[in-house]
Amino acid sequence: MGRSADLADQFEQALAAFAKAIEDHPDDKWNAKTEEGWTVAAAAQHVSGQFPLEMEYITAAAEGKESPAYSWDDINAKNDSRAAANTSVSKEQVLSELKESGASVAAYVRGLSDEQLDSTINLPLAGGAAVSTEQLLLGGVLIDHVNGHLKSLQAVA
Repeated sequence: MGRSADLADQFEQALAAFAKAIEDHPDDKWNAKTEEGWTVAAAAQHVSGQFPLEMEYITAAAEGKESPAYSWDDINAKNDSRAAANTSVSKEQVLSELKESGASVAAYVRGLSDEQLDSTINLPLAGGAAVSTEQLLLGGVLIDHVNGHLKSLQAVA
């Protein structure tokens, strides 16, 4: 198995665990607050709805483009705005978005070459440090992002 297939598999495993946590989450705690200060519903939608932004960074690195120039203030404002708009989103909506968007991301990752995985961008969110596509996939931008919010959901269950 190649590196990209392994990374796509890791992402799909993280998504499957996240989806299972949503499915199993008690309905009476769906609107409880998570450690992020959002409802469980909003935190779950944050993951399912974040893939387009994450893909901006991943595709920039993989395709040799310039990194998006968002600041942490920009990212936090986007997150808080979306959380406020999704405080009561249904499990079904989140699961549908997670499945559709996740499949698209996994397919993109699976198609990356080793050269693309090794390609770097200077990431403003990391103080301008050079970060590879593989690091973005494994780190807080994709796989660890899903796993981090999984722990947050589980803490409220």
